[in-house]
Amino acid sequence: MTFDPGDLEAPAPRPEWRNYEPSAPGMLSSLFGGRERHQAASSRARRRFDDAMASWEQQESDRQRRLAAARAAFDARVAADRAERAEHNRQIDEEIKAIAARRRPSVERYCEQVLSRLLLPPQFPRRAEVAYNPEAEQLVVQLQLPGTDIVPTAKSFRYVQSGQNADTIVETKRPDAEVKKLYRDVIAQVTLLALRDLFDADPRLREVAFNGHVDSINPATGRQEYPCLISLDVERAAFEQLVLDRVKPADCLPYLRARVSEHPYALKPIEPILVFDLSKFAFIDGLDAVSTLDHRPDLMQMGHGEFEHLVRQVFEAMGMQGWTTTSSKDDGVDAVVKNPDPFVGGVTIIQAKHYKNVVGVNHIRELAGAMEEKKAGRGILVTTSWFTTGGRQKAYEHGRMQLVDGRLGLHRALGLRAGKIGL
Repeated sequence: MTFDPGDLEAPAPRPEWRNYEPSAPGMLSSLFGGRERHQAASSRARRRFDDAMASWEQQESDRQRRLAAARAAFDARVAADRAERAEHNRQIDEEIKAIAARRRPSVERYCEQVLSRLLLPPQFPRRAEVAYNPEAEQLVVQLQLPGTDIVPTAKSFRYVQSGQNADTIVETKRPDAEVKKLYRDVIAQVTLLALRDLFDADPRLREVAFNGHVDSINPATGRQEYPCLISLDVERAAFEQLVLDRVKPADCLPYLRARVSEHPYALKPIEPILVFDLSKFAFIDGLDAVSTLDHRPDLMQMGHGEFEHLVRQVFEAMGMQGWTTTSSKDDGVDAVVKNPDPFVGGVTIIQAKHYKNVVGVNHIRELAGAMEEKKAGRGILVTTSWFTTGGRQKAYEHGRMQLVDGRLGLHRALGLRAGKIGL
């Protein structure tokens, strides 16, 4: 950036006496009073010259003052711009350091920026929210998918000349089955594109759980809804095995064990693998909220027995009847809760894993065995850590299990029931 003084750069021409001085009288004119007339003319010229010089000096002083003010304003803008750039660069450097340190807010902001820059047509939505679990290197994504109107229902147009200024354009409709197939392919492509860009943008991410939603109006109620059409949880190792330029997106999603709406064009919703609720994703801050329950710094400071009692009390606060088992004879059961409702009630056994490390498939199998032995209708596995993708898939295939992740659900449950739990 350079300073441009404009019309202030050069001063106005300085008055010169030679432009005002009258011509000297000739010899003949001097004999007939020319000298006196010349002196009078010179006096008048001198006054005009002095006035012109005074005016010029005033103009020049004003020009220099305005030039100095313009340069000072320019220098101030340059300094402010440099300071703004320096601050911007400092913030970027801090954000880069925070991402490298795997700080949750920074990683989330970065991944939201990645999703906002997906290479999609301009009319495609890009609304996205993410939540990041630094311990599991897991990202949970909620992305807005394009609506059904993204697929044109017209297949072709034909010009028909009828004469007499009655020419028409005839539209050929696309078959419904083709429209539905195209829409399924579109949302599958958006899903795979988002996953690819996220894994490429952050090499340290180990796993991405993706929920694809679409804005819609329920024709029965007229209310705005946000149904989930695609949900999957994929690890980097599995995703990187794909040859994306050769796959058929709609076939690739079932391979990744995605849940896909049976009728996405009809906006028939599915149950997400991980329910995205921002209030559930206070991975670190949530620890402070939980600590207010019994004045401990976090759940990991509890003993194993205390944690089992706490889990039971959470379910009791939800209106259920609960009992904690004897640790030496629990047969893989830490607590039993019963819903007294005569229609939807029943016995549920609970396992509480007070772990720092990941909970895998073997623990799911252990809970399944305990449910079978105790003839329980449902089983719940609660942990202070998190579950592997395979573990969540195994629980889903079982059909009567619920997993409560310490980073994705337990803290919120504790926060909601804090006023009802007496420790």
